[in-house]
Amino acid sequence: MTISILSNVTMTSVAMRAKELVKGEIYYPKAYNTWLQELANPNSQIYSSGPGEVFIVLHGRTLLGEKYSAPEEALAPIVTLIDDCASNHRDITYVVSTLDIPDIHIRPLTSRKPELAAGAYWRRAMEDIPVPILDLAELAANMGRRNFYNNRVWYMGGMPFSKPGEEAIADEIAVIWRAMHGARRKCLALDLDNTLWGGVIGELGIDGIHLDKVGSGSRFYDFQSRIRELKESGVLLAVLSKNNMDDALGGIDNHPDMLLRSNDFVAIKSNWSPKSQNLRALAEELNIGTDAFVFIDDNPLEREAMRIALPDVATPDFPSDSSKLEEFIAGVAHQYFLQVQNTAEDAIKTEQYAAEARRQGERHAYASIDEYLRSLDMVLSIEGLNAHNLPRASQLTNKTNQFNLTTYRYSEAELQSVMNSPDYRAYVGELKDRFGDYGKVIFCIVYLTGNETALIDTFLMSCRVMERGVERAFIRAVERDLLSIGVKTVLAQYIRSAKNSVASDFWSRVGYAEAGADSSHDGIFKYVLYLPYTGPGEDLMKVVEL
Repeated sequence: MTISILSNVTMTSVAMRAKELVKGEIYYPKAYNTWLQELANPNSQIYSSGPGEVFIVLHGRTLLGEKYSAPEEALAPIVTLIDDCASNHRDITYVVSTLDIPDIHIRPLTSRKPELAAGAYWRRAMEDIPVPILDLAELAANMGRRNFYNNRVWYMGGMPFSKPGEEAIADEIAVIWRAMHGARRKCLALDLDNTLWGGVIGELGIDGIHLDKVGSGSRFYDFQSRIRELKESGVLLAVLSKNNMDDALGGIDNHPDMLLRSNDFVAIKSNWSPKSQNLRALAEELNIGTDAFVFIDDNPLEREAMRIALPDVATPDFPSDSSKLEEFIAGVAHQYFLQVQNTAEDAIKTEQYAAEARRQGERHAYASIDEYLRSLDMVLSIEGLNAHNLPRASQLTNKTNQFNLTTYRYSEAELQSVMNSPDYRAYVGELKDRFGDYGKVIFCIVYLTGNETALIDTFLMSCRVMERGVERAFIRAVERDLLSIGVKTVLAQYIRSAKNSVASDFWSRVGYAEAGADSSHDGIFKYVLYLPYTGPGEDLMKVVEL
């Protein structure tokens, strides 16, 4: 995949830094201010390189010149061009910057400021297309325009941004690119004392801790507000605290201004064990890696202990000034939990883990695993890849590591190309049982190679539904569909990774014959199945094929 950066000003340094950050190829036109021509030219390299991302980073003053008073007239043709590009090239994701337009005119205090209207018009237009937005105006505001821009290099070489400004733009491109490719972490582990509230509850009691909706304690309330937004976007929350459990639960559930309650957390580990030990145990309970965690603690000794014991846990520095907590968590969210859009599964993530705990609580009541699984009354619904489930499918390819036979990663733009191609069939499975909805948890891409043969390109499943027979029922449904369109031979492969050993024998278990290892690539193993399949069936759940 190639990343393209288009701009109406010189962006060479930005492109070079972005290339280092994403460790990928960057296309940046050598000719100055040719971004419109690149967009309009169907033979441009941004289109010939295949699916990818095009970042359009624009300098507001250069774009508008002196046409601030009529922004719609000046900008509407450009909006139309970007809209057409986004509509006609679904396999490409366009990320467009906002316009930061300083007011440099000499005007009386009562004058209108058309620069603000121009910037607002542009943002609304990009949101309406819609395209992901790189908020250049926010970067400039956070850094301060005097630091973000450099007029000396602008007049000398057409480069309006200062070195720190260019670094901030490149960093933002990398953050957005990682979000598009599923680098989002899964769980935010939080301390309590002097983190979610002020003071030590074991010493001060519930009434003594610092937490209010108004006044100085509202800094912690506002901090919790942003954390709750993270939870609503699908981030799991957990508590790691050195406290007696009764004190911890008392503060969480009984303080009148506590915004986050027990049911907002997937786990509360409040004891005197090392926090790294508690986090490692939590990772095992949730069946996720420790590299999926971000740990927040006000105590520098606890942070350093976590960094030493579990270096793959992201452990950001905590602000020494608690009035900056809201700003701090916004930065953490942007750095580690950014995603292009929320899915239906994200909104109920905590509830899904709570339902799983209830399932496990009943498991011991059954004599066999099959008896237990049948008692769940599982229903697996399968549908083709479509515009509704495409964001979740992309999310699954980028987040699933354990039961992932090939570990190929796909952006939404790439899956859009798969969805529109007659050479592919793709399937998404959703699982429900009497305890609740697991959501869309299993995904498969099949490449139709011709001559009655198909190759399974991608087969993956969320670790939350492992050991339930879902993968067997799903692959049988896929095979039935392939048989219905004339496929007689199904090829599959297992590509070994650092985390997917649990799936290493899957193809053998579902009746595929080994076809040998790939001699040219270590860790790639090939399999084949001839349809129709005549082996044992799957009766642990109802399968609805749409």
